[in-house]
Amino acid sequence: MQIVVTSEHAGERLDVFLARSTGSRAAAQKLIEAGAVLVDGRARQKRHAVRAGERVEVGDLPEAPEAPVPDARYEIAWEDEH
Repeated sequence: MQIVVTSEHAGERLDVFLARSTGSRAAAQKLIEAGAVLVDGRARQKRHAVRAGERVEVGDLPEAPEAPVPDARYEIAWEDEH
């Protein structure tokens, strides 16, 4: 997703500006901290004050690797012919 900052939103913090598009400020901060947000091609901190005309590119969060699940230990409690 690419968003161009308008003069109406100039001076806002980057995380506040992105909160409109991502649904919450916390979600915007996660994207910024993960490096998924670029302002005019450069990574910026969440406190960066956006300026009119800047292009904000928002990518996807990198997927977290799944932790290996250990094998379940079990014993057969009762066994018959059925």
